[in-house]
Amino acid sequence: MGRGSWLIGLALAAAGSGVVFMLAPGRQPPPVTRLRAEQGYYVKEARLTGTGTDGQILYTVTTRVAQQNPADGTVSMQEVAVNYVPTAGIPWDMRATHGQIPRDSNIIQLSGDVLITSTAGTAANQRQAPLTIQTDYLEFDPDTYIATTDRHVAIQRLRDTLYGRGMRVYLKQDRLQLESEVRRNFLP
Repeated sequence: MGRGSWLIGLALAAAGSGVVFMLAPGRQPPPVTRLRAEQGYYVKEARLTGTGTDGQILYTVTTRVAQQNPADGTVSMQEVAVNYVPTAGIPWDMRATHGQIPRDSNIIQLSGDVLITSTAGTAANQRQAPLTIQTDYLEFDPDTYIATTDRHVAIQRLRDTLYGRGMRVYLKQDRLQLESEVRRNFLP
């Protein structure tokens, strides 16, 4: 047998054994690996940007960690900052230890040491001095630009502090509404 016919015979034997192996009873094809919807995701240093009707950036959400819960689709965040920066109007910053966005919702829920600050104005003009709000829970609706809570709040401007329970902040209108238990502490 010549060298060429020996190689052809070896090739035919290899092909034949491959066909026998593939057709052997009980032999299953390897499983196809697919990304399942219930796997969720995990992202470090995430940033979400929202725009107004004019296409200009209106708010950004940044977080150290964002993770989707595969069971319910909720996105959980750690060390969250929401910056509302309209082209006309008062900018607002919101910061919290934790946050989440429920599935099929745009509402951003902030919790744990929530701090809201209007970033316009100066300390020389009390009416325009920055306003600081503290609470332990807040919901921000980026569709309406309204932030709400039913929890206790402390609102500070310069040395004056206003306390209450329940609040709505209309960010576009730069207006704040306290719901109940309002008391004040004004210093001269």
